[in-house]
Amino acid sequence: PLARAIENMDQALDRDDLEGWAAADDAFHAELVRLGGNSRVKSIVAMMSDQVRRARAVTLYMRPLPIKSNHDHRLVYDAIRDGKPDAAAEIHRTHRRAAKELIVSLLEKHKLHRI
Repeated sequence: PLARAIENMDQALDRDDLEGWAAADDAFHAELVRLGGNSRVKSIVAMMSDQVRRARAVTLYMRPLPIKSNHDHRLVYDAIRDGKPDAAAEIHRTHRRAAKELIVSLLEKHKLHRI
């Protein structure tokens, strides 16, 4: 499922389909949470998912094309496949931090930070 989600993200960008990309991105992250098997993380993600989706929906067409995001996802997948969970976690942590900073800066720039 992770590899397929990455393929779907790439194909969506090839079609200039940002909403399709966002759906595939959601699928990728949902699968990471599922693979983690941590019920506490699942609960936190479920609690925050609506807010995250709304923020991304608002900024989806404001942001640069998420080419680097796809690259980061591929690196996470490769680390998992290669049995390097610590590397996968660090790559993903850095990826999420950058995504958060991008979305928050766009919301602030456009005075939408109350979403």
